[in-house]
Formats: sequence, C-alpha cells, structure tokens
Amino acid sequence: MPPSGPSSSLCLRVPSGYKYAGSQLRLRLRPVNSTSRSQTTSRSRSNTDSLRPSRAFTGAQTFNPLRPPQPHWHQTRVYQTSPTSCPTSSTSFVPSCSSSTRPSPSSSSRSPFTRSPIYQHHNQPRPIWLSGIMATATQTRAHAGHSHNHHDNVYLTSQNKNDAGVRITRIGLFSNLGMAIAKFIGGYVFNSQSMIADAWHSMTDLASDVLTLATVSFSLRPPTDKYPSGFGKVESLGSLGVSGMLLAGGIFMGMSSLESLYAHFLLDPAAAHELLHHGHSHSHSHGAMGPSIHAAWLAAGTVLVKEWLYHATMKVAKERKSAVLASNAIHHRVDSWTGIVTLFVILGANFLKDATWLDPVGGLLISFLVIKGGWGNTVSSLYELADRTIDDEVKRSVRRQVMKSLETVTEGSQVELRDVSGIKSGQNYLVDLELAVPGGWTVDDSREVESAVRTLVGGKVRGVRRVRVRFVPKDAADEISKFDEFIPGSVSPQSSPEPEDDHTIVIQSDLHVVSEAKVDFDADFGAQYGLKKGVLVNEAEGEVFAPVAMWLEAIDLVLSRLKEKNAPLNRVRGISGACQQHGSVFWNHEAERLLGGMKEAAGLKAHLEGALSYSYGPNWQDHSTQKQCDEFDAALGSKMRLAEVTGSAAHHRFTGPQIMRLRKKLPEMYANTARISLVSSWLASVLLGAIAPLDISDVTGMNLWDIQTNSWNKDLLELCAGGPSGVEALVSKLGQPRQDGGGSMGSISPYFVQKYGFSPECQVAPFTGDNPGTILALPLRPMDAIVSLGTSTTFLMITPKYKPDPAYHFMNHPCTPGQYMFMLCYKNGGLAREKIRDSLPAASGEDKWANFNKAVLETPPLDVKDESSDRAKLGLYFYLPEIVPNIKAGTWRYTCNAKDGSDLKETTESSSDKWPVEKDARVIVESQALSMRLRSQNLVHKDATTHPDLPAQPRRIYLVGGGSLNPAIARVIGDVIGGAEGVYKLDVGGNACALGGAYKALWASERGEGETFDELIGKRWKEEGAIEKVDVGYKSGAFERYGGVLGAFGEMEEGILKVAHN
Repeated sequence: MPPSGPSSSLCLRVPSGYKYAGSQLRLRLRPVNSTSRSQTTSRSRSNTDSLRPSRAFTGAQTFNPLRPPQPHWHQTRVYQTSPTSCPTSSTSFVPSCSSSTRPSPSSSSRSPFTRSPIYQHHNQPRPIWLSGIMATATQTRAHAGHSHNHHDNVYLTSQNKNDAGVRITRIGLFSNLGMAIAKFIGGYVFNSQSMIADAWHSMTDLASDVLTLATVSFSLRPPTDKYPSGFGKVESLGSLGVSGMLLAGGIFMGMSSLESLYAHFLLDPAAAHELLHHGHSHSHSHGAMGPSIHAAWLAAGTVLVKEWLYHATMKVAKERKSAVLASNAIHHRVDSWTGIVTLFVILGANFLKDATWLDPVGGLLISFLVIKGGWGNTVSSLYELADRTIDDEVKRSVRRQVMKSLETVTEGSQVELRDVSGIKSGQNYLVDLELAVPGGWTVDDSREVESAVRTLVGGKVRGVRRVRVRFVPKDAADEISKFDEFIPGSVSPQSSPEPEDDHTIVIQSDLHVVSEAKVDFDADFGAQYGLKKGVLVNEAEGEVFAPVAMWLEAIDLVLSRLKEKNAPLNRVRGISGACQQHGSVFWNHEAERLLGGMKEAAGLKAHLEGALSYSYGPNWQDHSTQKQCDEFDAALGSKMRLAEVTGSAAHHRFTGPQIMRLRKKLPEMYANTARISLVSSWLASVLLGAIAPLDISDVTGMNLWDIQTNSWNKDLLELCAGGPSGVEALVSKLGQPRQDGGGSMGSISPYFVQKYGFSPECQVAPFTGDNPGTILALPLRPMDAIVSLGTSTTFLMITPKYKPDPAYHFMNHPCTPGQYMFMLCYKNGGLAREKIRDSLPAASGEDKWANFNKAVLETPPLDVKDESSDRAKLGLYFYLPEIVPNIKAGTWRYTCNAKDGSDLKETTESSSDKWPVEKDARVIVESQALSMRLRSQNLVHKDATTHPDLPAQPRRIYLVGGGSLNPAIARVIGDVIGGAEGVYKLDVGGNACALGGAYKALWASERGEGETFDELIGKRWKEEGAIEKVDVGYKSGAFERYGGVLGAFGEMEEGILKVAHN
C-alpha cells in the first residue's frame, strides 16, 4: 500500500518539441510554445484542467529536465496581529533575513539575505510586519506571473450534472412531512398508538432527508483551488450520517421490541402494563378502546408511498452510484416495513384476540434489516473516504472508451494503455490513466492523445468527473511502478540547517502570519548570472561571492510576488530585517544621490548598480583571507586577546579581514568607496533610500569593534586600513553603529510607495544579522540553547556573562544592552552528514535518509555495548575547511577507553579496530554534538532550584532548520548535550531568523518605556503550537558516558590541529 499523507500536483512547462526518450518523465506536461485561446480569463493555470479536453496555453519558459532545480529563494511570509495590541499611531518594523538556518541537502552556500519583517498600517488598529529573506534551497518555484489556464473550471461531463438526486430527495422530504401530519391526525382520530408512533418516526426521517439533500447538493459543486478534487467526499460524509441514523434507529427499535416481548410473555399483566406504559408514555391514550379499522387505510397508503420512494430513490442511487442516496433509499424501505407492521397491528387489534405481540415481533424483524442495511452503507462510505479504487465495471468501461479514442488519433496504434486506476469521490469518479508512448514523441504529440482520451472517456462513462493522464516512455528499460510518485513513508528529512525556503514575513501584533512570497536564486537568476548554489566561486583563491545586482533584482521580484498575492502592503507600517552576517557591500560616492533618486519606472538594479564601487558581496563561505586572519590574530598579541576585545578570534568570513584583503587586492576600488555596509545595513539602506548605519549586534562580527569599550578598536582599524593614516578614511567608510536595536531610522523610500503601494508612513527599523535574528525567534530563558541544523551548524545561547574564547563567538544582543549572544558556527553541518549518508550501503531505491537514521538509532552511544571491553569511537568529518576548530578538510577516526577517555588512539585503514562505514552515521552526529558541549560547558551551570539532581546542562534545547525534522539527530543531541526539560523543535521550520526579525520589528515599534524584547514578546508568544518536544533530553547514564570522553574529544582536536591547521 502506498504511503499516506498530503498529496501535491506539479505541472511542468516544457518546450513543445521536448521528447520522452530516456527521461522517463511521468508528470503532466504542457508545451510552452502554444497559444492560449484566452489569456485574460485566468492569471494562473487551473488545477482542474484535467477535467475537460485541454486547450493550448501561453508563455515561453524553457525547462531542462536533466538539470534539477537549485537553491536560493526569496520568500515572503505574512503574519497577523491582534486588533487591539497596536495603536494606529505607533511605528513598527520587521526584519529581512538571510539564510543562516537554511536546509539545503546539497547546498553548501548561504545566500545573502534573511527575512525582512514589515509592519503594516490600516484603518483599524491592527499593525502588520513584513519579513524578507534570501537564502539557499533546493525546490522548484511556481510560474508566477504566467498564464497557464487551459480549460474552464468545470467538470468533465456536464451532461451528468442533472438534479435527479436532489429532486427525488426533495420529493421524499415533502412526502415525509405530509405523512407525518397525516399520521398524527389519523392516529388521534382513529385511536391508533402505533400510527402516532409511526408519525414521530416520519418526523425523524426529515432529518435524514435534509442531510441527504444538503450533501448531494454540496457534492455537485465544481472543484476549486482549495479543493482541487471537488466536493464528492462530502457525499460520503453525508452517507455516514444517514447510515448512522439507520444504525441508531435499528438498535433502538430492536431494544424496544425485545423489551415489549419480555413484558408480554415473561411478566405478570400488572407489571407488564406498568413497563409498557412507562416505555410508551409519549403515546396519546384514548382509554381501552382499540384502534379503528379506518386507520388501516392510512397505514396502507403510507406503505405504498414509501415503497415508491424507495424504488425511485434507489434507481437514481444506482445510476449515479451515490452512497448517500442509497442510504436514504434504505431509510424509505425501513419506513415501508414499519408501516406494514403498523398495518398488521391495526388489523390484528380489530380481527384477532390479544394480538399485541405482533407489534414487537415485527419491530424486531425490521430492526435486524435496518441494522444490516445501515452497516452495509457505513462500510461502503468508509471505503470511499479511504480512497478505495474504483470498481472493475467502471475500469472496463474506461478501458473500452480509451481504446476507441486511440483509434481516432494519428499513430494511436503506437500508444499502449498500461493501467487504469482511480478513486470514487461521492458520485464522481476521478480516473488516472497510464499511457506508454514512443520515446521520440513530443509533448504536442501526447497532448493530442490526452485530449482525445479525456473527451471520449468523460462523455461516455457515466460519473467520470476527472481524467488524468500520465505518459511514460514505451521503450523504458525498467518497469515503472504506478506508485513511484509516492514519497517513502519512513522519516527522511534533510539534515541541513539552512531553511528550505527563504521568506519575507509579515506579522501582526499577535504574531500570526499574514502572507508570504519567495525567490529561488538559482532558478530565477542562475542562468543570468552563472550561479551555482546562489554564489560564484573562484577556487584558485578561495573566494566565494555573489553579484549585488542579483540581490537588487531579487528584492523587486519578491515584492512583486508579494503584491500579486494581494498582500496589504499599503498597511505596512514598518520594516526591519536579519541578513547574512559578515558579508559586505561597497558603495561609491554617487550612492547617496542614487538612493535618494529612485523612481518607480525603473527597477532597483537600473537605479543602484551604478552606486557600487565593487559589484560583488563576499559570501560567508569565503576562505580567501587566511593571511589577513593571521595578522589580525597577532595584532593585539594573541588570538585570546583578539577574542577578548572583539568577541571572536579572526575568521575567514569576518568583515575586517575581508576589507583588508580587498584594499590590498583592489586599491582603486577601495579608494573609490565612500561607504561600506554589512548586508543587513545594505538592505536597510535600499529600503530607506539613504545609507543606514551598522547594527550594534551585526558590527560585532567584523573583528573591528571593541565590545567592552563599545567603540572601534584603533589598533585593528590601523591594521585593516594599512596604517594610522588610513584610519580616518576607514571610519568614514564604516560610519558609527546605531546603538538602539529598535526605533525608526526614517520612512521607507518613495520608490516602494509608488511601485508596490507601501504606505508613506512605513518606517524602517535597524536590520541585524541572521544569527542574532534566530535568537529572537522565541523568548529565550536563561540556560536555553538554539541549535540550527543546516548546511552549516550553529549553536546559540543568550548570557549576561561575557566569557570570550578563540574557540567561539560572543556578540552583542541585537535588542538588549548588557546581554550577549554566544555562538558556535560550523561549516561542516548538513553537508558532512549528507556525505556520510551517501556512503552507506543501501538497496536500490531505498530512501537514503531512512537508511542513515536506522544506522544512527541502531548504534549505541559511542558504539559501546560493554564498557569493560568496547572502546568508544570518536571522529572528525570535515569535507570543507572547518571554522571550529580551524582545521583543513579531512576525515579522522579515533578510539579511546569508554570509561574515562584514556588511551586515545587514531584508527587507520590498517588498524585492527577499524569500524564499518555504518558506524560513521552515529559518530558524525555525536562528534558535532560533542564539539558543542565541549565549548559551551563553561556557560551552563547546575540548576539548584528547578533541577537540583541533574548535572550542569542547558535547560531546554530548541532545534531549527532542516535537520530539526530528523528524529535520529534530535535523539543524539539529547543524548550528548542533554536538556533538563527536553529537546524541542521550534515550529518555524528553517525560517527562525525571519520570524525573529519580524518579532524584532514588532518590539521596535510597540515597546513601552524600558520594555525589553523578551518582556514584550513573552507576553504574546504562545508556546502551544509553536514548539514540539522531539526528545526527552537528559538521559541518565548516556549523558555521563559522553562526559567521560569529552576530554579525549578535545585532545583529539588539539592533536589534529597541530598537523592540519588551515
């Protein structure tokens, strides 16, 4: 059975001459060079085009099936706020994020932007924020802006859409109403308790008729974007309701009849009279006189009417194969049977002596029939809801019509019908066909076949409402399973930390999303700029960078897509952002004038490309600055001293070493540079229409800012600028950072007001880096940690203690003075895990991540089953030069004593203790977690109040990014690092930094006097629904076992660092 779960449909537009040979494409294809008959009826392709014979469509977008979609999106997400929490006069802001937490399985890059929240204004006091992000991802985007509508949004077989079912149900409804009234009057006049009881039964039948009428009418509605398969399942639900009434009525009738028989035959007359009187106290008694014989005529008339309704309703039900009509027909038959019982009771009372037992005996027989009919229809309805395949009779009819249609098509004899399947949805049949065509056929050839098949099947097979055709190459070497489109059901998330998509996010004061849009850098700009994973690479020098012009185009594109989605941009009241840290943009002396003169007619690229002294922005993966890093580390005497001053030792990606290298390499460019922005302040500048200052948190990722004195460090500026004489010019280029992370830097540029409809009152707040944005995604408490699992891996904590060390980073909190962000950043995160995943032996077609997870979970901690004999396994798996520790690319494996970490030994190919590759799956995850525990152990302490019996460890660990979805990784992180209250997945997927940026915007505009970020967001943030516990965290025994080898792990790193330093 194929795995269950949400299903999706894709429509790929390909060149009309595209051939099937060798590609085994099994998606529905549309030619790109056809002409639509109507380009104005719909802006997007209808999701019901398989419901009618197709028309051609417009557009010319080529598609290369051999080149998979690449990462880098810019997506916009919109959140909503409470109606009373933000006054209309206040100013709010939201972040534009970069992708530090982006899951891209094969991507090693992180794009330059993160999310930009935007705060919106409208007539009611409901502010909104928009958050934008640019990062890497591996997904396909929709054809935004192109018309793909081939067909009217109607069902295939309009000739089947008669109202027979509705009409017969209405007749039954009015008949029941009329008969109920007649039985009440007749029962009273003719002194028949049975007839009065039957009148009450007829009244309950009205509920069944109303339910049937509602579901039959609703199920005939045409499909919509929200319900692409139509509303046929509503009829199945209605059938369950009617069948439930039958079952309940049958059971009640049977119990009542048994009670009456028990009283009649087993109790004395007085007790029987009391029991029967109590059981039928609702009857209208006229004394001891029996019913009049004239009541029999009325009973016989109701039997005839109900029998006619049964046959008429069942005829329509069989024609239309409607379960709910069949249930209602059975209900009519039950009423007919009860009418017969009533008739015999009346006749028996008039012609037989003591015939009261006839009523319960007849009722008991009828109850069995009612339960049987109700159960049968219940099972049938449940099968329909479970999407059981269509019956063989319908399949045979479809096959006949397909074969007939192929006779009418040129070269139809070359087409093979491989499979007919489908599901029943109420009265509708949703049919799937698999046709095998020659590999040399083009999409146009297949479209002719598809149209002919859909027309004839829809017109001749009653009830068929949709025909979907899948084409496969006739001469394919391997048999293609019809279930190959299903994703394996086993858990197999990507383990990368960069988010699957990048967002521009809009929120309201209650933190709810309103709208979103996205851009995929490679898919949208890859061919234009020659990108790979969203960046350009100069391997010879270790340079990794991206075109700034592409970023400008991406801003326009994502806002256009947001506008197309009717996001209320006119109500946006503020914008902020969180962008890729450390990256830089170099402005020339024309920048201020060009930023202030942007007009709606031209795009941002046309306006601002001339404002740059350097056309590229260095990317965080750049590793071209080792020489400069060595000089920075030595400038203040040691790495430790540099970390004490700036919060970090020198790193390749940090902005200070990057500026120093570019100054030497491109002196003319540097001389022509008027201002240098970080990516966060660059994006803020574009939106502001003026150069924005650096952010107080982001500036601490440059190796130039003295955190303790809160100023530029003179010695480091001299080093970067080439001597004391260049310091003044460098300070002028950098400007002074903005100390306040909130507030407004000014109104949004008129360009965005005129082109996208932003409010002129929309304010721009300070933007920050992606990692600081991530810690703002929830109100962190002391001792909480965030682990971002993606292409890189990041460990974040908030602390009031400034304890710098060359092994990690300390940065200013983006919103709270006196608080610091502790950060570990590893290049070899998701990419390294993927390399191990791909190296594991697996059966053909087996899901790789499921195989990886199995290997992780089946291996005990450190692969130690017996401490007395087994040695603990440790390793470093660096497929890229690592940041922490600063070691070259390579793989190292070691073993040590499992109890205390002693006797550390390297394992080589010839070693006796060499382990199989399957063990690497757990060892790599453990090694990444051990490194985080080793470097954060001085920041955690024993919680004597809440958890006095537990060792020092984080209170909670929050996972974000693609790897947060992987239960095996979550389990190992809990084993190694602990988590006194557990390990949680922050339910924002890979968009934590976008969400944090949005929250920053909200705080910036709505904060009260002295109100901190955590105080404001903490009041509004609801834990339920925002986080999910994925592991218990601390496990006694396992946590201590890892603690025993922590020293050996550090010793291993130090030894490797001596021989493989970058």
